[in-house]
Amino acid sequence: MRTLIQPRTRRGILLDGVLFDKGGEKTVVMLGANKVIHYLANAKQTPVKHFILVSPANMKYMLENVTDDEKRIIRYFVDNGKGDRMLPFQFMGWAPMIARTAWQWLWRNPLDNVHSDADGDFSEVERIRQSGALIIGTYDRFSYGEPKAFIELINSHMQRKAENEVIFVEGTGHVYTKREQMLAEIILSLVRKWIAS
Repeated sequence: MRTLIQPRTRRGILLDGVLFDKGGEKTVVMLGANKVIHYLANAKQTPVKHFILVSPANMKYMLENVTDDEKRIIRYFVDNGKGDRMLPFQFMGWAPMIARTAWQWLWRNPLDNVHSDADGDFSEVERIRQSGALIIGTYDRFSYGEPKAFIELINSHMQRKAENEVIFVEGTGHVYTKREQMLAEIILSLVRKWIAS
């Protein structure tokens, strides 16, 4: 039996998880990326037994194309009580967003928890108590560097790094174009293994 659950962080961020029930024994697997890291690092108690991180994103890469003019507009909106208004441009070049959310992404980003630099702040990654899997496409540019080295660096900061599976999906980028079925099969295989164990 599968049941969708929505654990909450203390900040109210909703995250998806799936509960698998095998004869009364429950296994909760959380699928995502930076939000999952944030949730698992900060939840005092959680039913999650395993995680699957699919293409965590380096915020440095995500935010590097936000211009100084765009930052000024975002600050103007927030400082003048217009934080709930849509920005007159696509944030990061592709995302429609309200000013307050863009401000948070730039200056108080709770999702800035993985880095391509070895001296980056991995404190949230280091607090994750569960084991799981880290998946990335070998062409993923959101790593802000070499994807394999990026995902291995993240895993090296995990408490249960030796138990984690690091999986590279060859020939695809951040959204797994033309590899969607392969990604689905990888995820299904992981979940089946965890349920059986």
